[in-house]
Amino acid sequence: MKYLKGIGVVFTIIVIASFAWYGSYKSDMKKLENNLRTYLTVEKGIDEHAIISIKARRSKMPMYPVVVQFKDNPEEHIYYYRENEWIQLAPDPNL
Repeated sequence: MKYLKGIGVVFTIIVIASFAWYGSYKSDMKKLENNLRTYLTVEKGIDEHAIISIKARRSKMPMYPVVVQFKDNPEEHIYYYRENEWIQLAPDPNL
């Protein structure tokens, strides 16, 4: 009986930890999306209505890119936040 109770406790801890991690992950993604929206509208002067979507995701490199789509340009713009600044990775802003 103690064995089953121990398994139940371990299972409960794993489930709670999983939900906590997932909630933290979603919160971090939402924070990145909101910070990029603020950067684009306040610092770059882009009209908020010109932005169709902003979506953060997890990938291999960079770890957390944020993809933006604008109304006037169907191409995905990929930004990355590093050392307190947003860097546009694609399309290359220098071309």
